[in-house]
Amino acid sequence: MKRVLIILVFLILFPPALFADSPFDRLQTSEPFLPQLKINVLTSTPVVLPEEVFKFYVSILVEEGWHIYSLSPLKGSELLATKILMNENVFYEQGTWREPEPVLIQDGAVGKMVKGHRGNVEFSRTYVVPMDAAVGKHSIAGKLVYRACDNQICTLPQEFPFSTTLQVRRK
Repeated sequence: MKRVLIILVFLILFPPALFADSPFDRLQTSEPFLPQLKINVLTSTPVVLPEEVFKFYVSILVEEGWHIYSLSPLKGSELLATKILMNENVFYEQGTWREPEPVLIQDGAVGKMVKGHRGNVEFSRTYVVPMDAAVGKHSIAGKLVYRACDNQICTLPQEFPFSTTLQVRRK
């Protein structure tokens, strides 16, 4: 009887199928006490030509009840900001990262009003293919640095590496 009760409590607290049918293919956390974040990266097109413009997307699904912070935090909350750090690649960055309009959250974990995101969030940045880019597959990689909070506790800063490839070809 005790075993059944323990298993039921575990399944209630940590539902294994919470994100089972999600289109996101990478699960961020493996620790049972950290929030579940699913992260997927993709480009607006799988094949590009020299001088062509494309978008790079970082899509995140944040577990219900949790939030991550905005890329552009309120004054005094800069240490909480989510960051997207890119490795060097052959493509030229155009502008800064774009994010959906953050919501104002009264965050009990840090004791102040913050800008953040809940649920599905998608960050994007525009890139240009250089004229002299070599034909073939090119990697676009980096890492997401974030803190997740549930209004009672916050995680320490977490890093999640990501990568995808983009094919360059000639006309």
